Amino acid sequence: MKKIPLLLAGALLALAGCAAETGEHLDTGDYRIYYSALEDQYASMALGYENWELPQDTQPLSGLLRALFQEPESPDLAAPFPDGVRLLSWELLEEGCLHLDLSEQYGSLTGVDLTVADACLTLTLCQVEGVESVYVTVEGDEIPYRPIQQLRPEDVLLSNGQESPPPEQAEPEASTGTQPAP
Repeated sequence: MKKIPLLLAGALLALAGCAAETGEHLDTGDYRIYYSALEDQYASMALGYENWELPQDTQPLSGLLRALFQEPESPDLAAPFPDGVRLLSWELLEEGCLHLDLSEQYGSLTGVDLTVADACLTLTLCQVEGVESVYVTVEGDEIPYRPIQQLRPEDVLLSNGQESPPPEQAEPEASTGTQPAP
């Protein structure tokens, strides 16, 4: 599949050394919620994540959607979405495409901010079995200045501009549950 860079933001993420880990979660019921990494903590990373355990009797997709739109617990991370953004609706379509319709505030994102928010949505939600891509609209309309509309983890992020992700980094022994994106 052809890799499609996302304007200046694609270059930023490639330089940040972020790479997608798709289709897997830590243990059954464990997921990663991706957020914007604050510069002080992860100077070379655009994204970070918090480990999240699926509450009992919660479906993965609806649980992750609720968690994703909450503020992170770590002070080293920030929600990538503008204030007031809301999930208006979602639907898992055929071929594993998750359609999210978000409120008008999401439409105010451009450039790097849009790419980071898209990456957080895509990396978080594509961990769910059966979700292969994310398609985001704003109040029913596509974002016209986005070069691709259906986002897949392998299309959104490149590792140092290379075709393959970097080797996994060993996690620190004393973990606070907050990790930079791989």
